[in-house]
Parts: sequence; C-alpha cells; structure tokens
Amino acid sequence: MEALLTLGETKEKDMQDNNQFSIIGDNPFCKSIVLRRPEEFQAGERPQVSLHLLVKNGESCIGRLLANIGPYIDEIVAVVNDTTDRTISILCDYAEARGKEFKLDIVDVTRETHPELYIMDVPETYMVGRPLAGESYVGPFTGEPVLADWAAIRNLGWRHCTKRWILFLDADDVIQDPESIPGLCLALQANDAELGCSRYVYSQDDDGGSRSESFRERLARNLPHISWVGLTHEILSGQQKTVHIDGNLIVHDMKDSQGKDIRIPGRCFKILYHQARANDWNVPPRSLIYLAMESRGMMPDLASAALDRYLDVSLWPEERAWACCLRGEIHEQREEYDKASEWYERALAEHPSSKAAFRLCRSRFHECRWQECVDAFQIGIENKSVLQLLDNGPVYEDMSRILVAAALDKLGRLREAAAMCQQAVEAFPGNSNLRLMLGELVKQSNEQNGREESGG
Repeated sequence: MEALLTLGETKEKDMQDNNQFSIIGDNPFCKSIVLRRPEEFQAGERPQVSLHLLVKNGESCIGRLLANIGPYIDEIVAVVNDTTDRTISILCDYAEARGKEFKLDIVDVTRETHPELYIMDVPETYMVGRPLAGESYVGPFTGEPVLADWAAIRNLGWRHCTKRWILFLDADDVIQDPESIPGLCLALQANDAELGCSRYVYSQDDDGGSRSESFRERLARNLPHISWVGLTHEILSGQQKTVHIDGNLIVHDMKDSQGKDIRIPGRCFKILYHQARANDWNVPPRSLIYLAMESRGMMPDLASAALDRYLDVSLWPEERAWACCLRGEIHEQREEYDKASEWYERALAEHPSSKAAFRLCRSRFHECRWQECVDAFQIGIENKSVLQLLDNGPVYEDMSRILVAAALDKLGRLREAAAMCQQAVEAFPGNSNLRLMLGELVKQSNEQNGREESGG
C-alpha cells in the first residue's frame, strides 16, 4: 500500500488563542511511502490502537463501524450521550466477543450528570447579549436541552484511552481502507509526527463518490498535551507536528444513522450563535467562520458581518480564502455576480484554491463573461496540484465543466465544448439534459467540421 505524506510543522498550537489548525510549513514537502500490510506484522508487533467514539443513539450503524475497523483496534473508549437505544449493549456484546484482553470503557453523559455542557433550546437562550447585524433568530426551537460543548465531551473520554495511538471516528463513519491503519501508525512514528489527518468525505453521491471533502484528524499519539477544542466542528490541538495523509485512511461520513434526536435543527448554528452573543462576539476566529458557514443561507447579513470580523484577525491564508469564498456565495445567493466574482478573486489572491477558481468560473458564467469563465476553470485545474486542506471535492470541478461547455459553445469553440460536455456526462451519467446537450454539441461540431473541410 502506498501513501503520500505531506509533512510540516504546526505553527499555531492552540486554536483558542490563534485559531489555526494543521498549518503546514512555508516549504512543505511530500513523499510517497509503502505501508506495511497487516499480514506482514509478527505476533505482538502491530501497533496498539484505541478507538475513540462519541455516539448518540447509534444502534443502526455502530455494528457496521465495528465490523469495518475491528481487526485493527485494541480497545474502545465510547462517550455515549443522551442515549436511549441499544448502543451500549451492542458495544458490550462486541467487547465480550473479543475476549478478556479487549478493553471497553463507556463514559455516559446526560444533562443530569454534566449540566454545564448543555444549553436550553428556547428563544431566551439566543437573546443573551447583542446581535451583530441587527438579526433576530426565530427558530425553530425544540424546547429541550442541547449538548453545547463537543470538545469538552470528547475530552471526557480522550484521557481514558490507554493505547499508544488513538483513532477518532463517529458511529456512522466508514473507513475505505481500514487495513492501512497499522502501517500508518508506524509511518507517523517514523516521521516523529503526533497527529495524522486524512481525507474526510462528508458528502457523497449515490455511488459513494466524493462530492465534498476536507482533511480531518484521524490518528493521534496518546500524549497529554493533545486535546480537543471548539464547541462545534471540534478539532485536536496542541500537537507539535502534523502529517497530512493523501491516499489512505479515507473516511466516508455515511450520514445514515437512524437514531432518535441526533439531528437537532440548526444545532451547530445555535451553539455558535449563543457562544458569540454571550461573549459579546469576542470568540476565536474559527468560531466566526463556522458561524458564517451555518448561517449564510438563512441569515446572510449575520454571516457577512461574522466573516468581516474573521478576516480582520485571521492569519491562515487557505482559511482566509475559504472565508472569501463564503462571502462570494452570499453575493451569488442575491444574484450579485459581479460582487461574487470580486470575492472569489480575492480568495485566489489569498491562496491558490481550486474551489475559489471553480466558484469564479460559475460567477463569470452568470455575468456572461465567457472567456473569463473558461480561464477561471483552467486556474482551478492548475491549482489542484496544491494540497487543498479545506472544503474541497470533485463536485466543484465536475459541475464547472457543464458551465465551461456552455461558455465554449457561446465562443464558437464547438469541438472543445463537446469534449468538455463529454467529461461532464461521465461525471453525471444519469443526467438526461446533459446528454441532450452533448448530442446537440456533437451535431453542431460535426457540421462545423464539415463546413471547414469543404472550405465553407
């Protein structure tokens, strides 16, 4: 098995202070290595791994996760919150089947045991402090307690892990290549790394293909200075050196848990908004960008104001580019395509982001600036050679191909348009309108060829 490791020192160690995550050095370098396969390890030689879980009512999917990674873990530490189904009994049955040497540690959390970790989902909770852009949050509200500090609850179980390496997953995750875990532990160790991040596919098509993805923490050394931070979208912080793993340990968020009350409407927004207002908007920059991400559809003025505050204080160029993209998307919602293009161009000035270029392709198309649409797409293709840590995925490129095909058609470059449309059809084979578009472009291209060959 081959993996591509991108090595670099983490510049900022504490998100609470500087809000930076896994920043690679100014001159990162990549190297491909061959991972040892599980069958190549002798008895007692395979690295010992703890599985760290946070789960609520995961009965419908926890068994699949255990079957997926079971051969490569040596203990489970499960933080189980507000659970009323058979999740705990499934974990206990699994541990019993593994035998006496296998350790299971369950940390049970409820509002009664840890009231400081919860807020009440009622209107009054979100009226503390002052608004940022004159907004008023109107719900919906459940009237129930909501777990509001996901890093704190993860840390309750994190220190219970006893093995040298800790693997972090959620109950509805599936690892595409779990057999890479032992070899990656050794590779990280050989490179003096304390944390390994790998690709996390958080949106996928019906065939399991990636729509949206980013890099996410997966393997961490069991060290006392590494812990979780962030009320939502929590991350590991404190590590001295992070390695980004490209090509292995690919995790898919299946989003198919059927558990009761696990998808509270607007949960992340509610937690972040309450935190920001309660602290007079003096929150870590990353909280601001996540708040903007969660609110840009329903409260765009709030999202824009939060992004402006973020850009005033943030340091990480790639994350700044992401923030600029979010601002551009808000203008696109309002059909202000010229302003959207300005923000996407600003994003590209911050960092060679493929997403920003593909977004610029889209806004230029809506402005009927056909050549600039094509040019932006080419920039996106070129930028793919730069490691994209945040908010990436093939869907941005694939959808842009449709627009570029239409732009090339407008420019009279029919052969190129047909070729681009063919690639789009391959990405979206079930799209009948796209197939019709391809058929028409091929027909027009053939006619153009005929005229050129006849000298017409």
